[in-house]
Amino acid sequence: MAKKKIGIYGVLESTANNKVEDLYLIVDESAIAFSVKNNISNTYQCFEYFVNDPENIGWNQLVAYLQNNSKLIQNTYCNIYFVMNNSSYIVTKKYTIEDQLLYKNELSLLYEVSTEEEVQLTPLANDKMLVYSVPDHLNTLLTRSFPTGKWHHYTEYLLQYPKDGVNVTMFNNNFCVVIHQEGQLKLINHFKVGGDDQNTYTLLNTCTNAGIVPNVFSLTIAGFDAEQLNWIKTLQRYFADTTILMAPSEGIGTNLNKEFPHHTYAPYFIF
Repeated sequence: MAKKKIGIYGVLESTANNKVEDLYLIVDESAIAFSVKNNISNTYQCFEYFVNDPENIGWNQLVAYLQNNSKLIQNTYCNIYFVMNNSSYIVTKKYTIEDQLLYKNELSLLYEVSTEEEVQLTPLANDKMLVYSVPDHLNTLLTRSFPTGKWHHYTEYLLQYPKDGVNVTMFNNNFCVVIHQEGQLKLINHFKVGGDDQNTYTLLNTCTNAGIVPNVFSLTIAGFDAEQLNWIKTLQRYFADTTILMAPSEGIGTNLNKEFPHHTYAPYFIF
């Protein structure tokens, strides 16, 4: 059975005539998170995190569960963002003619794109395009509750403000590595979470493939839990310096950081 792992609630101020909060509904591979941000004060006011049962196939049971158990699903919002957070995406060059079929064919070279998925395109800086797909049934399930929701991809937010160095964002089943050098994107990729040694090898090998030497680069990490603390300490030895991202201290961040001191949910507050 699906379950709610966390729910932290502040005061929501939106009314029908004065909508001041945005909802970010982040769809991970096996979880859905609700992150509510006041776009006037720029603070996060509420957060919920639901996980799917490992035996459930697809999203029907999880979406049905949160429809009955979320305290945020009936609220009024200014904007609603559906944020796909998976590893099936590409960052490619922007074609002079925006032909969705061209991008779909390029995405299909790396990932299986079925006829029941809609390809989404997000223009990026430096004539790049982010390409990913959304299953039709998932879109249908979410738009029943949020008919105004618009799709984005999590990597869009990771690339929004380039920061030189190696940036690692941890999730339940995978982690995303983004490497920038002199303001240019060198690499972005997702990897399955393994043991500490495997994760270390994966990250260092990724740096090698990107043509960078770790000990002259900064490492930024978001989203690890207590069980990964030793791994983080090991990684620190390989990089020039290390920054661990926390959830913002304003709004509900104080309570969140107190309950989860290893910053497990920091990746859901980057919007």
